[in-house]
Amino acid sequence: MTTGQIRTGLPRLVATAAILLALPVAAGAADVKLGYIDSARIFAEYKGTEDAQRDFDQEVAGWEEQARTMKAELDSLAEVYQSQSLMLSEAKKTERQQEITAKQAEYETFVQSVFGPEGRVAEKNSELVRPIVDKINLVLQEIGDAEGYTLVLDASIGGIVYASDGIDLTDRVLEELNKGLE
Repeated sequence: MTTGQIRTGLPRLVATAAILLALPVAAGAADVKLGYIDSARIFAEYKGTEDAQRDFDQEVAGWEEQARTMKAELDSLAEVYQSQSLMLSEAKKTERQQEITAKQAEYETFVQSVFGPEGRVAEKNSELVRPIVDKINLVLQEIGDAEGYTLVLDASIGGIVYASDGIDLTDRVLEELNKGLE
């Protein structure tokens, strides 16, 4: 574990410890039933994920092929320009350079719009994952309610994925913190 991971994990560990320590108080000293899931394993083993992954991979493969084609065209233009540059007039050189620059900008715009942080790949991933997450949350809600779980954590991310009503201390903590500021 690197120092960055330790720093990142420490607030999560402190928050989880605070939640666990506060549970008996929040639950009115009633029986507290905790559980956890491994969402990475659920995604890896859930059969519905396979279909979504196949759809995602096909879509991404098409975009990757389109990017490769655009890059090959750009490289070809640059190669032809390099091989002919000594024979071209200054006006033709400028024209070809502008053509290459425009093709480069088109390629970069495409790559960013597809593979960038808010590009089509991210949108497609979200579109395919959202229904799976909704199903998982529904199952967790049903299990949590039916079997009396107070809190369910996700071992993969260290976060809460289900909490019974009445154990959220956020309002109380904010109230106490804001008392001194009034």
